[in-house]
Amino acid sequence: MIDAVINALTDAGYDKPGSQKVYIQSTNSSVLLKFKEKTSYELVYKIDEIVGDAAVAAVEDIQKFATAVIVSKDSVFSNNDKFLTSTTKTVPKLNAANLSVFVETFSNEFVSQAWDFYSDATVEINSFLNAEGIKIDGIITDYPKTADRYRSKC
Repeated sequence: MIDAVINALTDAGYDKPGSQKVYIQSTNSSVLLKFKEKTSYELVYKIDEIVGDAAVAAVEDIQKFATAVIVSKDSVFSNNDKFLTSTTKTVPKLNAANLSVFVETFSNEFVSQAWDFYSDATVEINSFLNAEGIKIDGIITDYPKTADRYRSKC
């Protein structure tokens, strides 16, 4: 499967200088290691569970096969009954290891947001991107127009 993806990207011209940046995402470190052996694409490790902290050994391990990490919103802000309680230690530890951090999944539906964001998707995006002590490199959203509106106005 890895070779098929690499061949498709090569056929599309993504391996040529000046082409768009390509991110390869996986929850499996062995898949990312294979891509690392064969390509120079940006490799992104997706953490599929909620994590409130990152052990030094785990972060060092991730650095061996990825340059970026995707975490859930709940891995950035702890919450209790949809009210935010604190930031976690996850993002600062990933930042300290020079790993880019992307957060998912931002939606416009109020039921997907903590009450602290007043049912406003733009307030939610702003809160994640400007939270004190954490540096988010990007967000993953179901509603790109909302993110674009935030980007153009803020």
